[in-house]
Amino acid sequence: MKYSRKEITRAGNVLLASKSEDEINIALNKINIWRTNHLQPLKVMKRRLMKVLDKNKIEPHLISQRLKRLTSIEYKLDLNPSMGLGGMQDIGGYRAVLKDVKDLKKLKGILESETYHNKSDKTNDYVSRPKPSGYRSIHFIYNYNSKVEKYNQLRVELQIRTKLQHNWATAVETAGIITKTSLKSSKGPDDWLDFFQVVSSLFAIKEKLPVLDIHEESSLEELMVECYKSCTNLSVIDTLKALRVTTEHLEKQKFPGDYYLIHIDIVKQVVSLNVFNKSSYNLATNRYLEIEKNIDDSKNAVVLVSATSFKDLKKAYPSYFLDTSEFLNALEKINKNCIKLNLI
Repeated sequence: MKYSRKEITRAGNVLLASKSEDEINIALNKINIWRTNHLQPLKVMKRRLMKVLDKNKIEPHLISQRLKRLTSIEYKLDLNPSMGLGGMQDIGGYRAVLKDVKDLKKLKGILESETYHNKSDKTNDYVSRPKPSGYRSIHFIYNYNSKVEKYNQLRVELQIRTKLQHNWATAVETAGIITKTSLKSSKGPDDWLDFFQVVSSLFAIKEKLPVLDIHEESSLEELMVECYKSCTNLSVIDTLKALRVTTEHLEKQKFPGDYYLIHIDIVKQVVSLNVFNKSSYNLATNRYLEIEKNIDDSKNAVVLVSATSFKDLKKAYPSYFLDTSEFLNALEKINKNCIKLNLI
């Protein structure tokens, strides 16, 4: 089924403004069909990206794809009411996480070159010019061309970033669960926002990238001390360690499939999975919507993603397992060096 951008924008407006349950359900079903349509462009575009990586001998740390969560859609519409749902560019998103800045710059150059047959409609380089929150990634927006009307001109977003940048973003999303705010959008307690800004600049120094503007006059040592003090005052390490979801019971099982519906109970710290093959994508997205309608977003999280195995799934979406172990390893090294150098 094909919907115009105007129709989808109207459905998004109903979602935000209507008090009628029937109207909201009609709008939700329309939005879900439109969201589901993005799976085909995502599959094709991800396959093309993998061919590019293979051809140019770039070995990614991971590649993943996901359909945007309903709660994220509503939050973004609230934040940008003039945009309209039909203008949202990242309903379908896929990501390549690369081992270092060298590979990141190499892939960026290839994607922007004349030889790459998919020209991005828009590019946002948040690595050269990071967001005020400290977020770093490069986003490419593509309009998908297809002879099948319902897929034609759908937009998908590719994000490319380094492993270290990915670890930072994972920790921000997980800490946002603690604070019940969108830290990645610079919303939330100032002390947590300041902490992640400092760590972002420390990671940037390690990767020989620009620090945030607010830290241009700060030395490496000063940033390390700020990081250490924030870790102590906020109990960052203990708090994030305590949040981790146990997945041993899942890791022992085999999950052959193409789409994974991850549902996390944040309070109980339990994760459940529904696995679907590629022919069952309509069933998967309908189940996705059904859960979204009934969850309390402050206590639950649900997302539909694609992965080749549970191991890859957990690596690609550690924030959905509240797993910040790699970020914490980097943090502990910073704090140990702070003590070793007698900075505190």
